[in-house]
Amino acid sequence: MENVLAVVPARGGSKGVKDKNIYLINGKALLCYAVETGLKCPHVTETYISTDSGLYEEIAKSCGAESVGLRSPELASDSAKTADALIDLVTRLQSLGKNFDYVVLLQPTSPVRRPEDISNMLNILRSRPDASGIVSVSRLIEPHPYKLKKITPEGFLNSFIDGTSSEIPRQQMPPAFKLNGAIYIVRTEFMLQNRKLLDNRTLPYEMEEGVNIDSAADLEYLHYLVSTGKINL
Repeated sequence: MENVLAVVPARGGSKGVKDKNIYLINGKALLCYAVETGLKCPHVTETYISTDSGLYEEIAKSCGAESVGLRSPELASDSAKTADALIDLVTRLQSLGKNFDYVVLLQPTSPVRRPEDISNMLNILRSRPDASGIVSVSRLIEPHPYKLKKITPEGFLNSFIDGTSSEIPRQQMPPAFKLNGAIYIVRTEFMLQNRKLLDNRTLPYEMEEGVNIDSAADLEYLHYLVSTGKINL
């Protein structure tokens, strides 16, 4: 039977919105919503917190996550990659005799997701042995990449993507997608060998637009969506 590790990454040193990972929505920290999504998915074997904050670790453990201890300061810096923090956690778990076939990344700041999404994504990935992983995406309506511009060294306005035109009717533009931050799933072996989460063999899993919290305005928008019943966390 395959083992699936869910990881909730929560660095304590957020500069954009202080302590956004433990911001309360309906009295519950965003970090706990992520942990509970992992715990509620029947395909997930274990759910762990990865953090450099003792406070965050205790909050995560209080809502059901497990921990192998805090990240090193190097893995909590602004330049540290999420993949490196995940590799550190996986390596520490392996030293304890715990091995996993897949790693599921659940970011607290992208809370609009369901346990069923994880299950669906795992089933898709299992059916595609040629794929390295699968990631949640949302359709990008505006601005479409064809409409983006750049300024040349001579000062002229050109298409950002060569060969495209913003004058093409929107209906004729090819669908464009963006990572929505909700769920990343990667084969553990691929991640350890390549030290990254995504490559050109990553599959997409389309979801409705959610909220990716980078600013106070994003938090206000999330409050609005929850209070009006437009989303349920």
